[in-house]
Amino acid sequence: MNKRARTRLIAVTVVILVAILTTVMLTGTKQGAVYSDVAKIASDTSLVDKRVKVGGAVVTGSWDKKSNPMTFTIRDESDTAGQGPTLKVVYTGAAPSTFGDGVVAIVTGTLSSGGVINATEMITKCPSKYQSATGAMPIKDLVIAGSSVTGKPVKATGYIKPGTIQPATSTDRFVVAENADGSGAAVAVTFSGGLPDGMKDGVAVVISGELDSAGKFIATSVALKE
Repeated sequence: MNKRARTRLIAVTVVILVAILTTVMLTGTKQGAVYSDVAKIASDTSLVDKRVKVGGAVVTGSWDKKSNPMTFTIRDESDTAGQGPTLKVVYTGAAPSTFGDGVVAIVTGTLSSGGVINATEMITKCPSKYQSATGAMPIKDLVIAGSSVTGKPVKATGYIKPGTIQPATSTDRFVVAENADGSGAAVAVTFSGGLPDGMKDGVAVVISGELDSAGKFIATSVALKE
């Protein structure tokens, strides 16, 4: 191949590669979602009516387990002071079992005016949380104590009863049992926070909160046992 033919081949190859790259970029823009943080999306009016993807911490108390579709508010993870912009999310899918107050929810959907995302996809990002069981009351002892500890702060430990983990929208979030296979004494737990990563059937947990008059445990903290 002479020099002129080789130069022509290189030029044609470059043109083809540029055309392919342009096509891929245009296709991604049309079918994909613009990913950014809460502050950016909340302030960029050019994104209205476009598909976006954003992750943010669920604002405590911003959602109602009875609402359908589910609505909640998110803000940037770094906004620990809670003074930055927020986005309202209207989610039509099934809530992940790990969803809850403070959990980082990554949602994908269409941004409408007023800072509302009509989301069709959601995943949650939950850090692992471990706690020592020192001073914690075994579930069997908690059940025996019953009314004597009702309404009093208590720390208890046991195992997640298989098949009982439910989304945050459920009244009972999970059941803690005396044994890993779910046998023995057990208590239903209500919890609106995010479940720690690694929470699964049979795992040992430490819960803090109090028993209500119906014998359910109203948890304020849930952690994996160290």
